[in-house]
Amino acid sequence: MDFAIPGTDALGQPRIGSIYDKVGTPDTNYQETGPSHCEDCLHKVSSDAPYCIHPKVVADDKLQDRLVMVDDRPTIKIDLEKGWCAYFRRGKEDHE
Repeated sequence: MDFAIPGTDALGQPRIGSIYDKVGTPDTNYQETGPSHCEDCLHKVSSDAPYCIHPKVVADDKLQDRLVMVDDRPTIKIDLEKGWCAYFRRGKEDHE
């Protein structure tokens, strides 16, 4: 049984859930148009530092040109105001 959305014949059948497709990097979905921002995430070397320490982000093949060593630790240079990825986790200070 095929499922069709009524009234969409002229548009062709849309894919259900297509609004959730990844638009960022294939591995972590890092993008600079996200719903939240890296500045609010806890995966940084410090709250105001533009360097992500999440292991999946550091290993993302498409972000290797942003790889920076900070205190002998591999990090990825991120955009605090625009950056976002699938591993975003809000920091504790933002809950209070």
